[in-house]
Amino acid sequence: MDHRSSREPDSKLPKGKKSFALLVDGNVRDLFATGMILQRLGYDVYIANTGEDALKIIDAALPMLVINELALPHMSGLELLVHIKHDPRTKTIPVIIHTAVNDPKREDLCHASGCAAILKKPLDPSTLFSTIEQATEINPRKHIRIRTLLPVRVGGRTSSSGGSVTGTEYISALSENCIFVRTLNPRSIGAVLPVSIIIHSIPVKLKAVVLRIVTIHPGLFKEPGMAMRFVEISPTDRELLKNFIQGQILKDIPTQ
Repeated sequence: MDHRSSREPDSKLPKGKKSFALLVDGNVRDLFATGMILQRLGYDVYIANTGEDALKIIDAALPMLVINELALPHMSGLELLVHIKHDPRTKTIPVIIHTAVNDPKREDLCHASGCAAILKKPLDPSTLFSTIEQATEINPRKHIRIRTLLPVRVGGRTSSSGGSVTGTEYISALSENCIFVRTLNPRSIGAVLPVSIIIHSIPVKLKAVVLRIVTIHPGLFKEPGMAMRFVEISPTDRELLKNFIQGQILKDIPTQ
């Protein structure tokens, strides 16, 4: 997470870079907490304490998204929104208002001025993620995906090449409906298999279908394994997965 001062706009910000989200908040604790959550959701984040700082960063490089508080020192969050939406260069940048302010009239003005959404503090990571996806992606993802390392047992004890499967396998990416299993022995694409994920010594049992396999080849390294989508899981186990994912995102972050 990077902090850029309005006095010293960072020359290292490449012109035209759109892969980062700009977070604007005058509350240092909220700025830190939301910035950490955004990073754990997989976004590159630049932060600013004021609207003036934010405009300096935007002038150096266009972000893919702006998330800002209404209550800012000097220039208000609404003024920042209006400035962005009235500049031909920046008017297409989605702006999400993330605020502790409860003012229906100002919220109406934000909607009329072109904000993509209004979220209230304290935030819920799932709501923040889905709102960002809807604002920035043509085909938005529905579920948060995190990097992790969880032991897993997958049925189908033969690989796609017909050999036997040995050794411990691990999940390296997890969402509420998909996993990526790190393994040197991926099963056959299309196979529907029983899966047992171990979370805090508790087995989460489900069935999943193999969608894609990745094998080691000469050249560029890619993590070997198989992507799987859930086809059968109980509501209780899905809730356990959801709580685990949210817990990982909010771990050691102060409550807003």
